[in-house]
Amino acid sequence: MSVASKDAVVKAARALRIVALPLTRRPISKADTSPLIYYHFQTPPKDKTAVKPTLLHRATDKIGSLWAGFGKAPEGNWRLKTFRYGERLMDRIEFEELALKGLDPSLGPKLPIPKSAEQAVEDEKDGIKIPLLYPPSYTNTPLLQLQSLIVKRLPGHKRGMWTWLLVSPLTAPFALIPIMPNLPFFFCVWRAWHHWRAFKASQYLEALLERGSIVPEPSEELDQIYASNRPQDPTSPYSSSKAASGTETNSTTEGGDAAGILLSRDAVPSIMSRFDMPPAAAADIYRALAQADVRTGGEAKPLH
Repeated sequence: MSVASKDAVVKAARALRIVALPLTRRPISKADTSPLIYYHFQTPPKDKTAVKPTLLHRATDKIGSLWAGFGKAPEGNWRLKTFRYGERLMDRIEFEELALKGLDPSLGPKLPIPKSAEQAVEDEKDGIKIPLLYPPSYTNTPLLQLQSLIVKRLPGHKRGMWTWLLVSPLTAPFALIPIMPNLPFFFCVWRAWHHWRAFKASQYLEALLERGSIVPEPSEELDQIYASNRPQDPTSPYSSSKAASGTETNSTTEGGDAAGILLSRDAVPSIMSRFDMPPAAAADIYRALAQADVRTGGEAKPLH
């Protein structure tokens, strides 16, 4: 590999990193082929000195600022009530969708379009490599599990995008209410945009997987965080029987915690700090843990 190619690999590795956080050791139902895993897609911050942001990015930032302003409205104001209701809706969106929506392909490595079969082979040989960090004691097939996620989510997000777009015109009568904006219309558009973001991210990851650009990297640090932050609630249906009785269990066995949650909420600050995640990632991880509690038969805990 040439020096230039090595530099490109290093630059790409810095540009995008995937952190896999297994939530269960095995699938939670017969319909699932993989356990529950939360993926954090870590991209670099937007370069404000780079090319002028697109209209879509500017509109997204504007809407984000407007929504944050709703949360600062006085108590009893309809804006604050709308904000709180919207946050509850966010908690109900599947964490897999939230994770995919958080990946902006425009901030990741660009995928070159080969002009010939020979160039395609050369691109795969000297091309970008993106690390997929995972705790080796808690999962040993990270690539297969990521592929399974993409295969499952991609058609659903495409279908969801078109469904919400087609539903949005039906909200036109609400525009006749003069007191407040047509919130049902904005909700439909927002859900369509959410599915579109997750769909584009799924396509991008699918292309990276097909090129062999995503490379699994076992992380002993993640292993240590998992071992130090296992659920210890004796009343929890997803805690192992040995953990509930106060005895130590081996993190590499598939017995006690096979059907339950592998990670406690206390691990989130350590994960955030060690892998330099942005503050917003904490809420998504907490949501993933809360939803995993529900899916494994537990009771969801408050996010904050």
